[in-house]
Amino acid sequence: MKFVARVFGVGVLVGAALTFSVAGTPAFAADGKDAIEKRITLMKNGVLKNYLYAKKFAKEGEGTAEGVVKHAKLLSEASAQVVALFPKGTGRGDYDEKMTRALPKIWEDWAGFKTAANVLTQESAKLAEVAAGGDKDAIAAQFGKTAKLGCGGCHKPFRGAKVK
Repeated sequence: MKFVARVFGVGVLVGAALTFSVAGTPAFAADGKDAIEKRITLMKNGVLKNYLYAKKFAKEGEGTAEGVVKHAKLLSEASAQVVALFPKGTGRGDYDEKMTRALPKIWEDWAGFKTAANVLTQESAKLAEVAAGGDKDAIAAQFGKTAKLGCGGCHKPFRGAKVK
């Protein structure tokens, strides 16, 4: 029984190791549709959903500062996963423009993309810290930075226009 557990444990470790490429990004099977679907889900449910809570508080006074703390932390956690969901070969040119808005520039300037994505993680973490103080004006100011530097800093150079 111990032998089976050891072999199974090694298999799990080997399987986990094989899911990542040398570059440190996930190695997805035959095509990147899985990666595209996962990043769309993460962006909608992990990033946008939490961003919108903070936006409603900052712009309309809806919700609570405590809620902003919670959602900003979730936003920071979700945004930390973004880079891993952009394996090479999953952008426009590789897939239909209706399927993905990821521009080839992401892989042409990988370091710049990673830096831009990390800004959202950092700014949303700062938003959680500021929100913990409860000052609505300070929260609104940090939300503005999170939106402009975090979201805009990545979307403007690396995301293409929506195609219908």
